[in-house]
Order: sequence, then structure tokens, then C-alpha cells
Amino acid sequence: MVRFFVALILSGFAVAESQAQVASSSPTSSSSTPQTTPSVSTSAGRFELLRKAFEQLSAEQQERILQNFHRWQDLSQDEREVLRQRERVQRQKLETSISEAYQKSGLQLNDEQRAQFRKRYLQERRRLEEQLVHDIQEKRQAGNAAIIEMLKKEFTNPKAPAAAAAH
Repeated sequence: MVRFFVALILSGFAVAESQAQVASSSPTSSSSTPQTTPSVSTSAGRFELLRKAFEQLSAEQQERILQNFHRWQDLSQDEREVLRQRERVQRQKLETSISEAYQKSGLQLNDEQRAQFRKRYLQERRRLEEQLVHDIQEKRQAGNAAIIEMLKKEFTNPKAPAAAAAH
């Protein structure tokens, strides 16, 4: 779900930036004096990076991002705020987890090393979460198969329905 909103926010940002660029490039502005401010050029640079990243995605991924963006646009302001708040809480929990991991490690790292620790922790944490999801899915499938087998035996046994009807 987090990936959905990250993609959605990036898409929204890209659209907002492109609209801002179109609005700021009015035909009445003089070409002899550049009116680019640092924040606009930074935004333009970010937009360009987003555009390039979007173009590098597969057609399926691009389509999914656009669908998610349209879903986001269809949400009410209250629904958007609820999702933003949920994302903030989740991000805060992750930051707390990173801080706890750093403390438990007992390491004394400089800022660069600490940033690297954070990055590696997030990578390994993501890998762990994916493995847990995979393991749970396998257990669920095995459990469902066992339930189906049990019910199959129960309902193919002619005595079970007769005994149930007698009570």
C-alpha cells in the first residue's frame, strides 16, 4: 500500500510541476531577462528527474501509476488527509525502528556511515518483510489445502450427513 501512495504522490508532484512550468512560461515575459528563481529551477530539475524515471518504467508500471494517480484525484479531501496521516505514522514508526536498531547495535558512526547504516537497515528490513509475506502465503495455502481435504473427507463420508440430521 505504501508503494501505491509513493507512486501516487510522485505522479501528483510531476503533474503539479508540469502545470506550474506551463503557467510560469507566459508568452509576455521578456526573453532578455531570465526570470528563473532557484526554487523554480530546483523544481524543474526534480520534475525532469521524475519524468526520466517515469519513462524508464515498463508500460505496465506507467499505467499502474497513472491509474493510482486518477484514484488519488477521485478521493475526497478528507480521504486524502487520512491516507497522508497514515503514511506519516508509518514513516514515524519506521524511523523509530531505525533509531532503535542503531542504538541496539552499539555502533558509533559518523554521519556518512550512519546514513549508510540506515540505507542497509531499510534494505534488509524490506527483504525480511517480503520473506515473511511469502512464508505466510505458503502457510496459508498449505492450511487451506488441509481444510479442503478435511471437508472433502467429511462431506464424502455418507455417515456424516445422516448423523448430523439425527441430532
